[in-house]
Amino acid sequence: MTSPPLKPEFDRVNFKILLWANIIMSLTIIGHDMDHVRQAHHWCYTIPASLCLINLLVYAPSMLALFLTFRHKRVAALTTIFNGLFVAISFAEVHLWRPSIPVWGIWNTNFFLLGVDAISWIVLAITVFVGVGVAMAGVYVCGRQSLTKA
Repeated sequence: MTSPPLKPEFDRVNFKILLWANIIMSLTIIGHDMDHVRQAHHWCYTIPASLCLINLLVYAPSMLALFLTFRHKRVAALTTIFNGLFVAISFAEVHLWRPSIPVWGIWNTNFFLLGVDAISWIVLAITVFVGVGVAMAGVYVCGRQSLTKA
């Protein structure tokens, strides 16, 4: 009795999982940012250009993970895990406690003190849960890759 041939280390399924996980993470961050624009409008707060530029750094892990999904497949899953955990942990820290680096303008204050509405709480919860889900997708692909190497 022979065993079935092993799949390649990074097959089409792994590619699709990582591609969609990182696209969904990017779209979730965009939705989160749009909620901040909505908050700012509601509060008559003008978001400074410097804050917009700093905020672009939040997209870097997702863009790196997407790039690696196409180019360097061996580390793409690990980068996706980091991306998901980075978003889940850092967004929760900034919005529920306080930012480690206070560069977020009015959002240097946590959501409890800002008195945000239910929409913002829901958007934050979705962002954190999607981050965890993206990290889990990366772990799943790592597991599939390790099975094909055995």
